[in-house]
Amino acid sequence: MTMKLIHFPMTRSIRVAWAIYELGLDVEIETRPFEREKLKEPEYLALNPVGKTPVFLEDGKPMLESVAIIEYLSNKYADGRLSRGPKDSDYADYLQFMEFGEAGMGAYIGMLAGQTAILPKEQRIEAMKIWSQNETKNCLNFLEKHLTDREYLLDEFSLADISVGYALFLIKITRNGELMDDATKAYFERLTARDAWKKVSALEPA
Repeated sequence: MTMKLIHFPMTRSIRVAWAIYELGLDVEIETRPFEREKLKEPEYLALNPVGKTPVFLEDGKPMLESVAIIEYLSNKYADGRLSRGPKDSDYADYLQFMEFGEAGMGAYIGMLAGQTAILPKEQRIEAMKIWSQNETKNCLNFLEKHLTDREYLLDEFSLADISVGYALFLIKITRNGELMDDATKAYFERLTARDAWKKVSALEPA
């Protein structure tokens, strides 16, 4: 069995590389520069037909969805470590926050990133910027309330923190960190102080 992650810094592949380090798995990580035009080239589209990131390969077979990949790795190769199952008392919270990091927050943060950082200024739409700020803030208010008097989303660090942590990272790197309140800011600082996060942050293209 051979496993490989094609990793692009600053993108969703962070989730997968982070989980690999947290779980201590033997996975090759090939780090490439994030160049949008290369994601549309035939060689890459053969691996990821939608031209997005990440791509995780298991004996050459690709998986594309970052949250699904980290759950797969935990359950198949790490005895479910950092995951939860139906018999666990916090299973509902685990599933909720695993999905919330992408399905709940992702669209709003993606729009926010586009309207505040990615798109050229002349292509930005003020109404969409305000809408995405408000919707992102609504999500962050939910997190803030949950994180009061908690170190992590569950009683201890889990894959759900990786899912949500990447969403918060996008908010920070697009210079929208002021939308976070105190408990969420402290939570993000705890996440980025972890050794596995530091290893991911140090990955650079060869």
